[in-house]
Amino acid sequence: MDIIIIGGFLGGGKTTTLNHLIKDAFQKGLQPAVIMNDFGKASVDSHLVEGSVPMDEIIEGCICCAMKADVSKQLHEIYLTYQPDVVFVECSGIAHTQSVIDACLTPVLAPVSTIRSVIGVVDATLYQRVESYPGDMQKLYYDQLSYCSHLFINKVDRCEPEAIAPILSDLMILNQEAEISVGSFGQFETKTVFSNEVQVKESVPQACDLGHAHSGIGHRYFAFKHSVKLEDLVKWFETLPQSTYRAKGFVQLAEHPQLQLVQYAQGQLEIEPIELEGQTDQYLVVIGSQLDKIKVPQF
Repeated sequence: MDIIIIGGFLGGGKTTTLNHLIKDAFQKGLQPAVIMNDFGKASVDSHLVEGSVPMDEIIEGCICCAMKADVSKQLHEIYLTYQPDVVFVECSGIAHTQSVIDACLTPVLAPVSTIRSVIGVVDATLYQRVESYPGDMQKLYYDQLSYCSHLFINKVDRCEPEAIAPILSDLMILNQEAEISVGSFGQFETKTVFSNEVQVKESVPQACDLGHAHSGIGHRYFAFKHSVKLEDLVKWFETLPQSTYRAKGFVQLAEHPQLQLVQYAQGQLEIEPIELEGQTDQYLVVIGSQLDKIKVPQF
């Protein structure tokens, strides 16, 4: 059983990349499975993954620290139940990559599993602004990428062409051993992703290992019983503090009959119709720091 870890900071496009990798796995004749970690109270991204793929979720925490043991347990259960060819482990956007690698190196599965790739998804638009983040967030951002075997610069369609070369140059210095790809909408060349074997780097203590709870990052959950006017929803997002790194969820707009997928990252709000099997509650999960400043929406 091969293991491919997908990491990177909040809002980089990990789930879109995951769907691209799942499609590639099927095309290669492989049977995939997924372990997905959502930091918030309720999962959003799990609803966006190919429905026929076996999946386990880890929510309300981060797999690189308090829930580290859950990864080993779920990998073991997935192997016994489904015996997939490849398991994709999508990390939360605040996970420390090295700790997730450690969690996947469970002795029980060592004889039958191999970590093939560790993919760091880089949002090209965020990379240009990451130095405006607090120092601890910058450190987390760069630490995530330094342990990856593959770095994928995503969303290049949103950048000026001349902005890509400096990002490439920086990443080559940050992680000299990684293969670097460029693309958009989660799509990149995956040939070596399935065929390599990760050489595990020497581990160093990370913030979560030392009990610092991800430098004060938390989440808040807001549920809605009624439809929301688009104008009211947009105005509420405009009130979010700058320390809000990510928000996502499902909302029924008063102006549209179809359920809407709502995603917010780096100050950009995206709302698009989505079709989901079965009924889905309306909710938003907000991730960041100083979340007590967020006004409870009065929709």
